[in-house]
Amino acid sequence: MIDPNRYVIERNRTPERIDRFFRISIRYLIISNIVLGIFTVFNLYIYPKYIYEAPPMIIQRSSELYPNEI
Repeated sequence: MIDPNRYVIERNRTPERIDRFFRISIRYLIISNIVLGIFTVFNLYIYPKYIYEAPPMIIQRSSELYPNEI
């Protein structure tokens, strides 16, 4: 036999499901925000100071002319 109050009970659980969805999604968003924040801080501040190689300086000597410049 089908319970006549089944629809009412299922309908009343909808707010619980919505709350659960937002609770879980907020946890995932917080974790992803922390991971992306650490990655961004690493790329902006830590990586350039210790790993970055400066490009070599190219100095043009104006007193010397090479054969292809004549």
